[in-house]
Amino acid sequence: MSQKTELKRKDERLPEKYLSVENNIKTRDRKVRFVMYLFGDGPKEYDFLLKIMSLGRDRHWRDKTIERTHPRPGASALDIACGTGLISFQLARYGASVVGIDVTREMLSRANALKRLYDGANGRRLDVDFVQARAENLPLRSDYFDCATMGLAMRNVSSIPETISEMTRCVKDGGSVMSMDFTSPRGGVFRHFYSFYIFDVMPTMGYVVSRHWNGILRYLAGSIQRSKTPEQISRIMQSCGLDQVAIRRMTLGVTALVSGRKDKSSKKEAEDLI
Repeated sequence: MSQKTELKRKDERLPEKYLSVENNIKTRDRKVRFVMYLFGDGPKEYDFLLKIMSLGRDRHWRDKTIERTHPRPGASALDIACGTGLISFQLARYGASVVGIDVTREMLSRANALKRLYDGANGRRLDVDFVQARAENLPLRSDYFDCATMGLAMRNVSSIPETISEMTRCVKDGGSVMSMDFTSPRGGVFRHFYSFYIFDVMPTMGYVVSRHWNGILRYLAGSIQRSKTPEQISRIMQSCGLDQVAIRRMTLGVTALVSGRKDKSSKKEAEDLI
């Protein structure tokens, strides 16, 4: 069988949406194409399914993440893998000027639609701009933002070190970088319950929405199981020159917030050790 025939048969097995992404996105990074395909459908249902996946705790996790940034009026904030803009909007409500980054166009379209809905509510305009870009290659100035956040998405990037390095580059000296993401709970009984919940219950509930969302929830469950531990993320942050790196586990270890502060002197020490 010729290579051309093999490729043709492979294409016949792939969803049309994936082939469209693969043909239109000029990158060899297969994970980028897969993530864009995966989250390209159903952005309207994303926030609802996130509540299911988080056992209704997602707002609490975002609140704790934003508290850690010490938001204030006039601050500049960077929200990586912003999705539909949940963290971006919360930061903007504190008066921050926010740039939200996501690789998936459909998610950003939904975020912009929500911005039009929220803008002007309670007499307050939200200073938020959304940009389509990869987390590993941000088209942004260095040493500009007061903080950089990433919520429930570090598992989806192609390179965690490159992503954290870019977030660090973009924040000012003294600025904070943080990643809040799902992780595997430590407790015995609850760990077994949560494993059953994400691998069996959630994908079944996804079928209620669509076959595509069943696939998304199966992917997310597997990505949690394969994800780096908070301790591994903290070591990567330190290697990127972040100081005062701390881990805060939430909801019996379902998620962990890993945060650090940019310190140019620490960055030089890290470089000297390489």
